[in-house]
Amino acid sequence: MRRSRASNATTFVLASLVALLAFVQGAFGVSSGGTPVPGPAPQPRAPAAPGSAVAGGSITGIPVGGPAPASLYPMGARGWVFPLYPLPRVAPLSSWTLDQGVDLGGTANQCGPHLIELAVTSGTFVREGLQGFGGEAPVLLAEAGPDAGRLIYYGHAAPALVALGAHVQAGQPIAEVGCGSVGVSSAPHLEIGMLAVAATNSEDLPAPGETSHETLTRLRSAYSAAAADYASRKARKAAVLRRRHRRTHARA
Repeated sequence: MRRSRASNATTFVLASLVALLAFVQGAFGVSSGGTPVPGPAPQPRAPAAPGSAVAGGSITGIPVGGPAPASLYPMGARGWVFPLYPLPRVAPLSSWTLDQGVDLGGTANQCGPHLIELAVTSGTFVREGLQGFGGEAPVLLAEAGPDAGRLIYYGHAAPALVALGAHVQAGQPIAEVGCGSVGVSSAPHLEIGMLAVAATNSEDLPAPGETSHETLTRLRSAYSAAAADYASRKARKAAVLRRRHRRTHARA
């Protein structure tokens, strides 16, 4: 009787140890030499919601994947927000050139996440990709301001950061300046232009000089507003630093 009880107790202890070992292996991933049970298959990413940027990460401090952010610049008097961010990386106005639209870029050919393209006005993206301008060049149908109803293209952009059909707000990040030669280009830059007032097909691009002066007028106005805002922010930041410096020295 005693042997039977001892045998039962031993069996119970051994069974408990085996169960505990199995739990430890499962909890801590200890390999038993067998074929591992496959995990769930990776799920495809859902398409970006209209009006939002492509999910994941951030662009030079710009949140990506959430609701459309407030405009990164104030709007100019001619109804546009300046289309390149951040402003200190933008080449001076004296370097801009006229083409079908207006060519402008970075101080040192910045591209990708280092130079972001913004929606100049609120509207809907009706096309991505234009002959000569790259497969991801967005075309925006303006829905507000003096250019409501007109088509605005962003040449040499890559990648686009919003989905085709997305509605965007003025100043929202929409694309990156393409790196390398995107479309017919020799260096990273943005060519932004407006189609003629009567144009309804996004492929009916303007001839050189047809609408480029209109575009330049709007860009100059938007650049002035962005530059004034940048200078004001910089002055406020410097004033805060001076006050902190004085307080630190006063305590000392």
